Amino acid sequence: MTFKDIPEARKVINLYCLANCYGLKQLKSDSIRLRYRCEVGCPFVCLISEDKNGGGIKIKTLKSKHKYNPAYDNPRIDKNTIAEYFKNKLQENPMIKVKEMKITLKNTFNINVSHAKCKRAKRMILESLASSFTNEYNKIEAYANELRLSNPGSDVIVTLSKDALAEGKRRFSMMYICFHALKMGFKSGLRPFIGLDGTFLKGKAKGQLLVVVALDSVNHFYPIAWAVVDKETKGLIEAVQAVVPNAHHRYCVRHIEANWCRRWGAGNLKKKYLWWCAWSSYEKTSRII
Repeated sequence: MTFKDIPEARKVINLYCLANCYGLKQLKSDSIRLRYRCEVGCPFVCLISEDKNGGGIKIKTLKSKHKYNPAYDNPRIDKNTIAEYFKNKLQENPMIKVKEMKITLKNTFNINVSHAKCKRAKRMILESLASSFTNEYNKIEAYANELRLSNPGSDVIVTLSKDALAEGKRRFSMMYICFHALKMGFKSGLRPFIGLDGTFLKGKAKGQLLVVVALDSVNHFYPIAWAVVDKETKGLIEAVQAVVPNAHHRYCVRHIEANWCRRWGAGNLKKKYLWWCAWSSYEKTSRII
């Protein structure tokens, strides 16, 4: 087995110790060599050094036979190893508590890790995710250009914050995407009816996600365009009145139902009457209901 460098080899060995509950003693560690033996004196030996023929770092000697009692307190399980194990889990759920991390390690691998070590690992993961998250914004304009090149005729608009530009900085404000194929498909074959909706983004990046959809020939949703905007942006009602003031519009009954139930309480009879009104073809019929 070969590795890119010594830090990568050390990380793999530590994860190996975590997965197998091995307690290994590090006898040698420098820029080109690593040497491990079992800390309780069994035959296990692992020698890693520079591969002069193929380049990189290679395991030169490995006696994997290991007679041991599981290492409950394992010095090889450092904050970097814990961070590597919990990285994806914390990315999905940043609210995982340090206490839960410690219990997970104990139940899964039967090892004892200090609260402070788990806390440092969690801080390391969150700082890394925040840094990578920020770096993604630096690629947005390049991403927009790539979309325009690979999808000719598409509308891809990125705007920067005016306040930040006044301070000599470049800060993302809004992004709008409408692919040419979706636009032409709507114009050439679908009914002239669209639905607009928006939802608040509650992650690290605040704002609103706005979408425009139509209905295809079998009444399935057909996406047309979407945008990410500032959370302070005015609502859809004001936008429709400004852009298409003469367009006929209606409100989504499902959203009306949700707001109604939240305010006055749910009831099957109320819901039934509401949908009867929504499906009625004439205003007179809805008034009778």
